Amino acid sequence: MEGVDVVIVGGGPAGLSAALCLGRARRKVVVLDAGSPRHAVSEGVHNFLSREGIAPAALRDEAWAQMAAYPSVRRVEARVSSLNESEGRWWASDGERSWRARAAILATGVIDEHPSIPGYRERFGHAIFLCPFCHGWEMRDRPLAVLASGEGATHLGRLLRGWTNDVVVLTNGGPLDDEARATLERARVAVDERRVVALEGEGRALERVRFEDGDVLERRGLFVVTAQRQVPLVEGLGLELDAAGYVTIDAQMQTSRAGLHAAGDLTSRMQQVVESAAQGLRAGALVHAKLTFEEVG
Repeated sequence: MEGVDVVIVGGGPAGLSAALCLGRARRKVVVLDAGSPRHAVSEGVHNFLSREGIAPAALRDEAWAQMAAYPSVRRVEARVSSLNESEGRWWASDGERSWRARAAILATGVIDEHPSIPGYRERFGHAIFLCPFCHGWEMRDRPLAVLASGEGATHLGRLLRGWTNDVVVLTNGGPLDDEARATLERARVAVDERRVVALEGEGRALERVRFEDGDVLERRGLFVVTAQRQVPLVEGLGLELDAAGYVTIDAQMQTSRAGLHAAGDLTSRMQQVVESAAQGLRAGALVHAKLTFEEVG
């Protein structure tokens, strides 16, 4: 068993940023990372000043290369299966190894529940996206579609009008009330309620959306609103969640359990790499301050 000041669960932008801050504060830190980042399929990171377009894997590699200057930070490839608190200490385990820490930071991200449509998986991250702020520029002035229903359809359908004049909302048989339909009509966004049975095109490109009745709609990009859920580890911790299912944190980045902090996508639907990194920095700084004040009084 290894004892550290802080254990960080997750090695994405939030976890890495927290680790960097804590390393520079001379804290002994272990980053436990399963090595399966949610944005790995993306062709590039966007809206991160000075890192525009960098591949997610390259961003992580560069971060760890720079982290080498801080020997108190260590990375361990591990999928954490349990995280428990006892007598003011947090214990993390992957089933074979365990780590004891004075504080813990969750940076696990979330799980997207993608639709089961033939042609979807191979195009996700290439012609199918979640966020127009991340990939709208690359899809500008093209015929686009939104796969969503309810509030997500009206929000994303209208938002995409900032990048193109040709947007169709596909409800895939889902509900869309009269108010939502009128809102989209005012925004000059078309609506198609037919069930989607396939997404087609050459290689990873999207060229056609095929419907249940055999008809097709020509599109060059698709933005989708996925349901999201917490990873099993977080689900099992009994943390307070907000109405949308994200982990509630206070001004100190602390969850509803004392000594357990959280940063990144698991706390908000505002899921940008730079936003997660900023949250990680904040969590790292606040955890260090808390530990220091405990030490010096």
